[in-house]
Amino acid sequence: MTATLTSAAVEAADEQAVRDLFTQRGWGDGLPVVPPTPERVARFVEASGVAPDAVIGTLPEQGRVLTCEKIAVNAVAAGCREEYMSVLLAIVRALSTERFCLHSTTISGATTPLVIISGPVVNQIAVNTSFSVFGPGHQANATIGRAVRLILQNLCGGVPGVIDKATFGHPGKFSYCIGESTSANPWEPIHADRGVPEDASAVTVFAGEAPIYARNDWASEPGPILATIADAMLPSHYAGGCFVVVIGPLHAAILHKAGYSRADVRAELFRRARRSVASMKNAGRLPGPVEPGDEDEMRTVVSREEDFLITVAGGDLYGYSTVIPYWIGGSDSTPVTEALSPDEEQRCQIPVPEET
Repeated sequence: MTATLTSAAVEAADEQAVRDLFTQRGWGDGLPVVPPTPERVARFVEASGVAPDAVIGTLPEQGRVLTCEKIAVNAVAAGCREEYMSVLLAIVRALSTERFCLHSTTISGATTPLVIISGPVVNQIAVNTSFSVFGPGHQANATIGRAVRLILQNLCGGVPGVIDKATFGHPGKFSYCIGESTSANPWEPIHADRGVPEDASAVTVFAGEAPIYARNDWASEPGPILATIADAMLPSHYAGGCFVVVIGPLHAAILHKAGYSRADVRAELFRRARRSVASMKNAGRLPGPVEPGDEDEMRTVVSREEDFLITVAGGDLYGYSTVIPYWIGGSDSTPVTEALSPDEEQRCQIPVPEET
């Protein structure tokens, strides 16, 4: 049955006119869009299995309601496949929870929602988990992340220069979506570490700045590798937030071979990722002159070991990992993991082309 849409239709002469309209009205991100025609939007709504007017999330601070139809409009414009809709609905549910604090963390500022997709759905919709995982070349990563950006802009008010007055922002504001490796990850999926059944699929959203890379392709023992990763965190805000740590496959293999669990990695990073108050003052990260005792008083980048979110992704040619700092407000935003229901997971099946 064809979905009945309620969004106002706007006439446009051709695809270029649609692109011009998106630019003129501030609906786009500067890149060409796919025209969200009623036929395309209806297909996306139907693919979700949800009514067009179903409320997926709300932003009480702005009195905004995010419906399935509005999400579908932005998904089409971003170039998504209709099979991605259930993943997008789960992302919006996660973003709009109160503890994520979307209004004050990622609608404006230096951060944007990083999306980590994990579980069977990663392979079902061909999410990249390997080489150039933060980069271009993969439709699922690029367009799901881009759809999130358009949703934040068009449905949540985060228009650049209007509400979004980030001093610099970062390139992840175009698209910031990765998959957790199902082959190189030696531990349980990230979502299993966060209360979702291990065999399920899920999305995790995190208010993150740009990645900081930690290169160590000469060590064969955990100590130097974890020291390198911890060192990359030291320019942190020290404001009580969480860090995402994306461990590269080569590093993950070394840690696993040495018997390290995910909890062991967190504990060791918590021990190492700290600096003295004196060094922070000397770096201009704390006010005032260095005083007696500052050399001995240590600050850790997070408040608890559990505030390190550990996942595995990236290519396996070089020894790299990466850390993603949190918003300067730190504890104001909590990462949220949202499971896909079995029905939603089933809807994320891209048809396999028939051989000719």
